[in-house]
Parts: sequence; C-alpha cells; structure tokens
Amino acid sequence: MFKKWMRGDRKEEAALTAMHEHLRLLCSANGVLADLIHQGEKSRAETIYDLEREGDMARRHALSIIFEGAFLPYIRPNLCRFVELVDQAFDTVEDTARYFERINLHDSTAEECRTITSLNKEMCEILSIAFQRAVQGQDIREQVLAIRILEKRVDDLKAEIYQKIHSLPVSEFWQGKFYADFLESLTTFSDLIEDASDALYVLTVSFR
Repeated sequence: MFKKWMRGDRKEEAALTAMHEHLRLLCSANGVLADLIHQGEKSRAETIYDLEREGDMARRHALSIIFEGAFLPYIRPNLCRFVELVDQAFDTVEDTARYFERINLHDSTAEECRTITSLNKEMCEILSIAFQRAVQGQDIREQVLAIRILEKRVDDLKAEIYQKIHSLPVSEFWQGKFYADFLESLTTFSDLIEDASDALYVLTVSFR
C-alpha cells in the first residue's frame, strides 16, 4: 500500500528505509533483552543502550525526511505516529534492561517474566514482517491478528504475576520499586507493539 502513496520521490524511499532500520534495531535490542533475562548476563545491557542510541538516530532520520516533504501531507501524521510508537517501545526495552540490572528475578515470577520476553521478541519480529508486507502492498491482517493474540497472552501472564507479587517480601523500598518498574516496562512493550501494528493496519486499509 505504501507504494500507492509514493510519488516517485527518493525521499519517500529513504524514509521507508530509515523506518525499517528503526524496526530492525528494535528487534535486535529486544532479542538481546530476551537473552539478558533468560541467561542473567547483565553485562549485555550495554549492547541494548548502544542499539537504542542507534535507533534514536534512525527515528530522527525518518522523521526529518517526512517533515522535509516525503509523502502526501495527509499521510504524514499517521506515519509519524507509527514511528513514535516504535520509539516508545524502544524506550521500554531500554528501561527494562536498566531496571533488570538493579533487581534479581524472584523464583515465583521468573518463568512468567522469561515467557513474556520471548512473546515480546516474537511480536517485534511479526511487526517487522508486517511493515515489509505493507511496503510491498500485501495484506497484513494475519500479522495484526497474531500480534493481538500474543498481546493477550502477555496480559494473562501479567495478571498472574500481579496475583503473586503482592505477597512477596520486600527487603527495602527501592528494591520493591525497581521490581515494580521492571514489570511495568516489561509488560508495556506488548501494548505499544499492538498499537503500532494497529496504526500500520489503519494506514494500509485507508487507501485501498
């Protein structure tokens, strides 16, 4: 569908390339986060921070090209919204890594947290596929549905975790706060990926 909006201007191709790079970096960072939480190698958090800085440059590059006049004016706000949702998801990956450095996963919730990181990773990869299909003018309903199903699984796991944590002993205030912030950012990621996939879907169906 994107090709319908392109006017043969290289700016539009450059903007799509930058958006795809932004998504690729997000998936890479999210993959490192999954390894970090599964294996407990906290030293790998630095890799996520480096990828986030690269992602920020890709986001600014994409937005600057769009603001310079790529695509028709009425399309630009929705494109920018998609880019910003991807960036917010990137921020939650960085936040999750920072909080994880300050906590130790409690045995009673560790398995759920690891499963959520795997689901987040899968959702991110599906969003990247959906973006590529949208650029090629292909239907993305299957990908959007898959993301919604996975997001529901994350929501269910979040509910299970919050059923357990209220009874866990907390040694001191900051440990409890960092643990709560870690869980919040870990589970917010899926909401943002779902919002981004919905925004992408709206973009594609609006111009059929």
